[in-house]
Amino acid sequence: MRKEHILALLFFACLWGTSEVALGELLRSAHVSHSSVPLAVVAFMILAVARHFLPWRGSATAIASVAMLFQVLNARFFACHFLAIFLIGLSFDVFSALLRDRSKALLGLAASYASFILFAVLITYVFRYHYWTAGGFEKVARYVGISGSLAALINLAAVPAAHRLGAALRNRSEHAFSFGASRAAGWLTGVTAALWLLGATVHL
Repeated sequence: MRKEHILALLFFACLWGTSEVALGELLRSAHVSHSSVPLAVVAFMILAVARHFLPWRGSATAIASVAMLFQVLNARFFACHFLAIFLIGLSFDVFSALLRDRSKALLGLAASYASFILFAVLITYVFRYHYWTAGGFEKVARYVGISGSLAALINLAAVPAAHRLGAALRNRSEHAFSFGASRAAGWLTGVTAALWLLGATVHL
């Protein structure tokens, strides 16, 4: 993996991880219903933009693996969020490979449903997290049917829009993450370090 790919991976992972910590805490503090929906939409949009700078298979899962670390750094640690973040990255990779360039809207729809279904089933029936097992199948069905459907419908439009944004950014700054080819790489390194520091030191 080249240095610019490492920087791009860390940048998008830190962007996602910060949104999970900051936006997630804000939504929980405000007692927003279906808080997983905006978090998932932001995550899918970040991955859609990142795909234009990291076009290789498995890049979304790699980004998710780094973003998961922000949950360890956060004072209010939720182990189940590890699984949710990982499954979003995995689902995005799987359906990007299956659909290729046929439909970005369908990618947003299918990957959203897949991540929500896999999370609900695994956390309830495999890992048997008490918060989910107590609700049983009714909780699983409600989570997938309401939260999953809301995320999927929003991502029908959000994922194609993010792909267009990613393509435009790539066209304007093809070497943004390349050291020596662009001044932007230095700025992006600083932003990435700042985001990581925020996750490590600011406990919301």
